Amino acid sequence: MALRRGRCRLPELLGNMTQVEFARRIEVSESYVSKIISGEKHLSLEKAATGAFVLGIHAEDFYEWIHAPKSKR
Repeated sequence: MALRRGRCRLPELLGNMTQVEFARRIEVSESYVSKIISGEKHLSLEKAATGAFVLGIHAEDFYEWIHAPKSKR
């Protein structure tokens, strides 16, 4: 089974926290957070782990995950 990353769920996961505050707490720029939300960039494993700790979630919760058919070789 293969999975591929779907849309970013960060806007709904932030709750009352602003994007600015989230960016500050994971030590990235606000524009980087905007690019993550738009799908232009993806969270690195390290930033996803830090962000998950900040929000009290699991790192894989940042994205929807789509089951992709296994490629035939």
